[in-house]
Amino acid sequence: MRSLPGIGEYLDIRHIVIHQLKKEAGSRQVQLRAAARVLEIGAKERIFLGNLDTSYHKKSNPVYGVFAAENTAFRDHLSAYVKGHTTFYDFSLHVATHYKSILEHTVAASGGFMILCAYGNTITRQDLVLVLMINNKEGFVVNEHQLTLDNVKNLDLGKVDVACMVNLTAWQEIAAGREPGRTTYLSFVQGLKKVSNYFMTFIDADNKNTSRESTKRLVDTLEAYAETQQWDRHTRISTKNSVFAYCRECTDQKKEILLATISSIVNKHEPEHFKEFALERPEQVSAIISGDLSRMKLLNTISHAGPGFKIEFDTRMILDNLIVLDQSGEKLTIKNIPPALRDQILKINND
Repeated sequence: MRSLPGIGEYLDIRHIVIHQLKKEAGSRQVQLRAAARVLEIGAKERIFLGNLDTSYHKKSNPVYGVFAAENTAFRDHLSAYVKGHTTFYDFSLHVATHYKSILEHTVAASGGFMILCAYGNTITRQDLVLVLMINNKEGFVVNEHQLTLDNVKNLDLGKVDVACMVNLTAWQEIAAGREPGRTTYLSFVQGLKKVSNYFMTFIDADNKNTSRESTKRLVDTLEAYAETQQWDRHTRISTKNSVFAYCRECTDQKKEILLATISSIVNKHEPEHFKEFALERPEQVSAIISGDLSRMKLLNTISHAGPGFKIEFDTRMILDNLIVLDQSGEKLTIKNIPPALRDQILKINND
């Protein structure tokens, strides 16, 4: 039997470097303490990046995006490294200096340790750059004196403030028009902190919506579209359930949720119509939607028929606590019932 690879054995680790940015929230003073060199890659570094890569892809719910072409410093320095015009160490210094300037204009932001990693995944055959911010308050990850890795055996995203992964392979393939089924190459995950706007500005990502906001926009837009199209209840329920099934599949498989695909589900005869409707609304649904599964459940409708009864209701009623299942799982309570339904029940009881 073929043995499973050890932690990080499937990674071709090229470079890791750690810089420190010292800043207190409420202050504009930022001190950059740069590492003298990139780290030597050994077992500790392989375990560190192996655990992070696994955690990133299997335990996170990424926010996807592309470069926005507004503040192109990060992208320009990354492009120079990819093209071989600069070393990874010089790239990391430019990036840390750029982040320092972002922090200086963000009073509420705090500093931390920036860890930059360049590596390849030999299984997926993708080249990646990972940017992490870690506060290291417990002294768990970084040796603060030497700017090297310390105790890394149990590191996961829960100890990371925020992370961005750039899929260099996808970025180049999309730019060359060789990967039509994919539209994004940036992804962000949150650990101890939410993915802040200033971190997204630092990377220059075009999707600054949180998963919750992005999903809410989709749900609200679908409701508005149903009204304009005057869907009957059957069409409304079946369409929303189909959209939910697609979004659930994408979320489970860590795939992008694409507005274009949803549009083709919503209106099979005019597959661009819903997309155009969504993009014309003031809040604009993103072309790549960051899914929040708890909010996506609002798209779903529960329907059940049993001996002598049939019940059907939107999941929203459960989330709004209007329909409650007791702890025994045997009693279902419906609150705020319509007067017409109440009157029918009272009439039967009084006859």
